[in-house]
Amino acid sequence: MRVMCSSNWLFRSAVSGTLSSFPSSRFPPLLANSTASSSIRFLNSPPLLFSASLRVSPQVTTMASKNAQDQDPRLERISSAIRVIPNFPKPGIMFQDITTLLLDTKAFKDTIDLFVERYRDQNISVVAGIEARGFIFGPPIALAIGAKFVPMRKPNKLPGEVISEEYSLEYGTDKMEMHVGAVQSGERALVIDDLIATGGTLCAAIKLLERVGVHIVECACVIELPELKVQP
Repeated sequence: MRVMCSSNWLFRSAVSGTLSSFPSSRFPPLLANSTASSSIRFLNSPPLLFSASLRVSPQVTTMASKNAQDQDPRLERISSAIRVIPNFPKPGIMFQDITTLLLDTKAFKDTIDLFVERYRDQNISVVAGIEARGFIFGPPIALAIGAKFVPMRKPNKLPGEVISEEYSLEYGTDKMEMHVGAVQSGERALVIDDLIATGGTLCAAIKLLERVGVHIVECACVIELPELKVQP
């Protein structure tokens, strides 16, 4: 599957062993236990192009320059706290259930702390959360780093004047909306969601923010589905 996003964006995994030719980020890598079924990712554009996984599929291994001793022990706790439910909401779907992560106060705090540690000193003024689970992780991160939280919502959910961005689904299209005036040109934003599958909603959020002159520092997702082979 391909993600239709602006040309300066690339979705990639730092643990896949197939890194791009873009310059590496000044953000430190986060490496994961290789026995989990999905991953946390951080995604951003040059010159800070970097992505890192906290949960990765069994066939993915960590970068050769790192070993298990380099890994943050919190990553295993987060990975173990996310439940995978087969055949939900329909046959063939392996549903990544974060409700079990939210029940584990230590693992939930670890998740927020890892994001906060990554973004605390990046002069971010906006945390944009994608409906709906981005609303869970975004606000505590925003409060901790001193940023405002901006909800990115589906159509007809926001009461004020909005701007919208259409994006493609497997069958048809959908829209992402944001309140007019919620962000200002020149602000630095973090976009957050719980999961990256094909990347369509993330790209819509990126385009929506870039249209009004916001600089996207990174996109952060708790879970990745690497088997969908997300590409730019």
